[in-house]
Amino acid sequence: MIPWAKPCYYGHEKKYINQALKSTWLSDGKFVKDLENKVCKFVNSKFAISVTSCTSALHLSYLALKLKRGDEVIIPGYGYLAAANISLQMGLKPIFADVDLETFCVTSKEIEKKITSKTKLIVLFNTYGNVCDLDPIMKIAKIKKICVLEDAAESFGSLYKTKQSGTLADIGTYSFQATKTITTGEGGMVVTNKDQNFIERLKSFRNHGIKDKRYHHYFPGHNFRLTNIQAAIGCAQLKKIDKIISERKRIYHFYRDLFINIDGLKLQIFFPKVKPVVWTFAIVLDSKAFTNRDKIIKIMKAKGIETRNGFYSPNRLSIYRECDTSNLKYSEKLSKNIICLPFFTKLKEREMEYIAKTLLNLKR
Repeated sequence: MIPWAKPCYYGHEKKYINQALKSTWLSDGKFVKDLENKVCKFVNSKFAISVTSCTSALHLSYLALKLKRGDEVIIPGYGYLAAANISLQMGLKPIFADVDLETFCVTSKEIEKKITSKTKLIVLFNTYGNVCDLDPIMKIAKIKKICVLEDAAESFGSLYKTKQSGTLADIGTYSFQATKTITTGEGGMVVTNKDQNFIERLKSFRNHGIKDKRYHHYFPGHNFRLTNIQAAIGCAQLKKIDKIISERKRIYHFYRDLFINIDGLKLQIFFPKVKPVVWTFAIVLDSKAFTNRDKIIKIMKAKGIETRNGFYSPNRLSIYRECDTSNLKYSEKLSKNIICLPFFTKLKEREMEYIAKTLLNLKR
């Protein structure tokens, strides 16, 4: 079986884990601080705080922003919906904006349609390693005085012009889950250049609402702390980030050459200002050229290839039945027709050729 994704190691993971074990600092410790500092340096951000997941990073950001029940949060209609789930948990109101059919990312035009006097946050998804067109979005947000959060869970290492994804908005969040560009198993990061008061709120909410006195809770906080062992894996991964990025680009371009300009298939578009580090290779299947997407996934699996469907648009999920999920035409189309192919740094070219041949043989 060719898996859809798997973590790949580069030689220092066991060494650093053993160092963490020998230090006896299993929770907090040296590697946690090192990982935060290394991410800051890599993405050129003023501040980074490690957390247990990108979902925790989103939740932490919402709390630090002092969002309250009834506030509206604009969220793309296509992408991993952790930001919408946290909104529901906190009593916020997710307002879904449709995405572009070619880039799979939300646009300033669709965001502007959804802004009201209750809008307190705009969340962007850098889906599959792409980066939203930030300049016009940030321009609108600045005029309207609305904070923007860049969910860069899938785009660590991608560039918009010369800037790292996750650093282009007011707040950025990353995922280090096992399938991501670098991994700590589970884990994530918040990066921001906002003021010190906001940073102190992030730190406090991450650690039970404690600030300067042990066991003294200033806020009803969470425990979102990353462990020293997890951070050790992340430090080892970051040590090889140039190789990881190079390999991901190799895989993307090899796939692209196999599938470009084939009738019945559409590939995700990346504009010239974006230099992506692709998380997965997504193809939009034309229903006239291929049978049902979900059936194709089963056939591919029977032939030894694990693939995945696209994300579900909110109008296909009952948990959002009380939200306005109308006018999500493109989000729904992508949800129904995207198939994601295996993508990990040690994927071999002969495996990609077999994957392509198997999929193309399923054309009507």
